[in-house]
Amino acid sequence: VAVASAVPGPPAPVVAPPAPPSTVQGGDLASQMVAGKPPRYPVESRRKREQGTVVLSLTLGLDGAVEAIGVSHSSGFRRLDDAALDAVRRWRWKPMMRDGQPVRVRGVVEIPFVLQA
Repeated sequence: VAVASAVPGPPAPVVAPPAPPSTVQGGDLASQMVAGKPPRYPVESRRKREQGTVVLSLTLGLDGAVEAIGVSHSSGFRRLDDAALDAVRRWRWKPMMRDGQPVRVRGVVEIPFVLQA
């Protein structure tokens, strides 16, 4: 009686899925900005003479658009914070690259609201 024994071949190569794009800390975001209008100074804030600087933390997507945004330091006035958020959500940056591939970027943007005399 002949018995055939199967000799296992070499294991199949393991193909790792591509790594998700990494997120890097942004350098000078201002130099990479390609489109963005300054926020409108809320009428009620002008009337009440509200001033301050809003610091926003944001994540830019692979295409340079804002993916996530939040207030990391308030101006002290909700209207000014909201005006800054509304404006910066629409801003666009040149996509950030690492090793020839686009990457997500985390950074901060300061928006000063100062009334002129």
